Amino acid sequence: MDASLSSLLLVEAPEVDPTELKAAVRWRIKDLIDFHVDDAVLDVFDIEGQRGRNRMMYVVVARIATVQEHIDLLEQARVNLGVIDIAELAQRNIAALLPEDQNGVALLHLTPRGGLLTLTRQGSLFLARNLEFGTDQLAAELPAAQEEGEFTLDTDDDGPPAGLRRLMDSIVLEVQRSLDYFESHFGLPPASGLVLAPMTQTIPGLAGYLGGNLGLPVRMLDLNTVLECEQTLSDELQALCLPAIGAALRMEERVL
Repeated sequence: MDASLSSLLLVEAPEVDPTELKAAVRWRIKDLIDFHVDDAVLDVFDIEGQRGRNRMMYVVVARIATVQEHIDLLEQARVNLGVIDIAELAQRNIAALLPEDQNGVALLHLTPRGGLLTLTRQGSLFLARNLEFGTDQLAAELPAAQEEGEFTLDTDDDGPPAGLRRLMDSIVLEVQRSLDYFESHFGLPPASGLVLAPMTQTIPGLAGYLGGNLGLPVRMLDLNTVLECEQTLSDELQALCLPAIGAALRMEERVL
């Protein structure tokens, strides 16, 4: 499901019988959404591997009418709908394939108009954050005369332009806050690093700038190294299809 159509809320897990869990969660999130809880459809999933006294869980919530509209469209198109999933868990499926996921990894997927940051560890989603800007805004701040290979943000004497620096610093701040929360709230060791998903628009030196300011390893993702494909996946195809590929990797038998 489009991230804009649903909300992902982190709440303390109610101490109730499993058969009463959804009812208890519905009462708990009624003041956290901007529409009446009777108009909401929700589901929950646990965060495995967390430490500490207070067990947390995620609640996925959306308007019933919005979900039904999309179901109707798919059924009219004769699509055999089997699962309704969310972008955060689709991206978790990809992060789970990365070697860094064993100790914890941040995966950032920047789209033209936004971005999704997830923190996972051993296949479990711990945090998800949305960015309100994407590669279109970053690319708009690149020098007009830039040609591929001639400008790198991490080696240029003058550094990145001020507008671009502000945007990249916003990414640094969001990642750092998420990493700090991952460690302090869940009582986990530091994440192994940050992985950047392929982007439709190349931002030269972005990985180097983020790594230099975060003080942890940052690398670009190539799905060809973690998936078995008959044909090599181009960076552009990976960027465009990352959520769909992640959704196709879904292994849970139970639908959300």
